[in-house]
Amino acid sequence: MYSRHLIIEQGGTRALVTGMGATLALKVAGLKNWSSIGGISGGSIPAILKAAGLHPVTALEGVMACDFRKLFEPSSKGGTDPAAAFAATQDGERAPAHKFVTRMLRKGMMHTDKLGELIEDQVKVWPESFWTMASSETSHVLFTSERVMEYGFDGSISVLSEEPAPISLAIRATCAVPGLLEAVEFRGRYLFDGALSPYGGNPVAFARKHLLGEEALIVSIHSSGKDSRKNDMLMSLGRWLLCHSAGKVKTGDHTADININPHVPQLNALRFNMTEVQKQLGMLAGFNATIAALNKHGNLFQEGLKNLSCATDFNTLLHLVRHCIS
Repeated sequence: MYSRHLIIEQGGTRALVTGMGATLALKVAGLKNWSSIGGISGGSIPAILKAAGLHPVTALEGVMACDFRKLFEPSSKGGTDPAAAFAATQDGERAPAHKFVTRMLRKGMMHTDKLGELIEDQVKVWPESFWTMASSETSHVLFTSERVMEYGFDGSISVLSEEPAPISLAIRATCAVPGLLEAVEFRGRYLFDGALSPYGGNPVAFARKHLLGEEALIVSIHSSGKDSRKNDMLMSLGRWLLCHSAGKVKTGDHTADININPHVPQLNALRFNMTEVQKQLGMLAGFNATIAALNKHGNLFQEGLKNLSCATDFNTLLHLVRHCIS
């Protein structure tokens, strides 16, 4: 049976806006029947909005109106030192260095409660096709509409929950950048950014191995910007500090059938104070990169695709989106 799968990869707020632009392009192209839609870290937000079937104009307007800074509030209240609670063990002795670092990275400077509330407000029921992934110190944790699975770095596979986790928890977990955004506790595990998983840099390999099999058609969206190399280094450092045994996992070198790579040099991955113009640039880059990729690979889609037009500016993008749903 023909199956088609979409994965929006990590990249913070840049992945959010470029991923949104990409999903708008997929809508304009008329591609509707996705067997699964996965998102990692910042890419999980446009992925879940698409999987939930949110009206594209509503989703676009919501992202444009949202002040990303208000989604993250300081973890420490009243000016207290966030390091104080983790500087010693219960007996008052200093914690071992690696445990001290781990605890500090769990804490983070900001919490993501507002982000969770926003997602719950927009997505009431877990979309059947949606999946996302977070990392613990010893495993990667997969959230789906059916259950929560744990894939240990030692090769073990277990069910953490026979029911789906709250949508807000899953999104907050996959977005929890160590040291910046608080880790999310679930079933006795502290969960971090899905990009820290051994598969975080290549979720296609995870999907091929554990979810879809080799025969599925996979479309992957991965954004880049001027800070991409630095972010890759920070993710590698975070993985080394937190996920000590992650190196045991052999991910393989699986690539998607269609790779969409919007590049936005004006946008950093962790730019929370994104202006309206910067959001427009990100969406435009995601939209046009997707249109270009679909034109190149239209023969892979059974329903066939007409030659699609890129958008010269954001107003043209809006016109194309509104026209396709009118």
